[in-house]
Amino acid sequence: MFRRFISRAQLCRDQFRRKLGKVLFDRASRGGDLGQVKRLLLVRWDAKIGDSIVSSFFFRELRRARPDIQVDVITAPYLAALYRDHFGVDHIYCCKKRPSYAELKKMSAGIGSVDLVIHLGKHLKMKDIYFLRCLSASNVMGLDDELRLVNVKLGDATKGRHFSEKFAYALDLLGVTSPDRQYIIPEDSERRQLVLREWPDTPVIALNPYGSGSSRRLNFNSVSMLVKLISEYRPGWKVCLMSTPDTKVEVEKWCSELGGGRAFTVKASETIQDAIEILRLSDAVISVDTAIVHIASGLNKPLLGIYNNDESNYSEWHPNSCYSFCVFSLKNKSGLPDVNNFNVDEAERYIEKL
Repeated sequence: MFRRFISRAQLCRDQFRRKLGKVLFDRASRGGDLGQVKRLLLVRWDAKIGDSIVSSFFFRELRRARPDIQVDVITAPYLAALYRDHFGVDHIYCCKKRPSYAELKKMSAGIGSVDLVIHLGKHLKMKDIYFLRCLSASNVMGLDDELRLVNVKLGDATKGRHFSEKFAYALDLLGVTSPDRQYIIPEDSERRQLVLREWPDTPVIALNPYGSGSSRRLNFNSVSMLVKLISEYRPGWKVCLMSTPDTKVEVEKWCSELGGGRAFTVKASETIQDAIEILRLSDAVISVDTAIVHIASGLNKPLLGIYNNDESNYSEWHPNSCYSFCVFSLKNKSGLPDVNNFNVDEAERYIEKL
């Protein structure tokens, strides 16, 4: 009950700030021919690893078709190397999670003149609107059709489409037709060699139980049930339980409790690149709704995704792969999403197919 109250209070606060932001800062962009764009800025300061992977092809395909365009990105510091070294972005502007208005003003001054800004947030907050106003770009492309600042409106035009298709639509408006939507997945041979030191000489299914928030995390009972099903349908295969630095101890304990040598974890795994190399070496993947799903899709791995029953989220973030199956969970007794309440019979059928 208390959590719901807090959520409602935060929603009311955000709605008020958005309305105020529209009154103070929402002014129509000048507009211009997208065929004449020479400098493009993509705002991705709220992007996560999975979001970045899903949009990765955008940079490659734009570079191939429009090498005349300078492509800059605003993102979090921990993603800077991904965009610079693997996606081929010309310039990175790093932004902390909650910048002040003064910091946004300073950043916009440092960025200078831009022909097109792309910001694919659905409902932009007051600080987003303020920043776009400070940039004073010729064109602003986005999903927030309500804003006058957004003169290239993608909201209704791409409603219900997978997020990768929204980026493909943006490419089409820039004159890039029929793009290759294969994701760019970073590769690191040194990290792979570290993983290989702990890798068994048997087929492996990678199992990732951890998503964003408690509603997307599998508990031990769910993990144990999945490992048991894998053992039944794929005898001789092993399960690699994936972990994050803060869940490593828990996963090692789970491997010990599962017994029989059926499950193991890569103790050397510390970074997202280690997770990528684990997926690259695996024969199949099972994961809750998180970045691992999109990485596995980009690697064309047979995949079982476990999702909360949220039609809107699924339509935009489902595994973009012909090698995937998905099962959905129901809400728990408190009426809250809980990924552990998935359909076991469906999971069993899909594990047999994997």
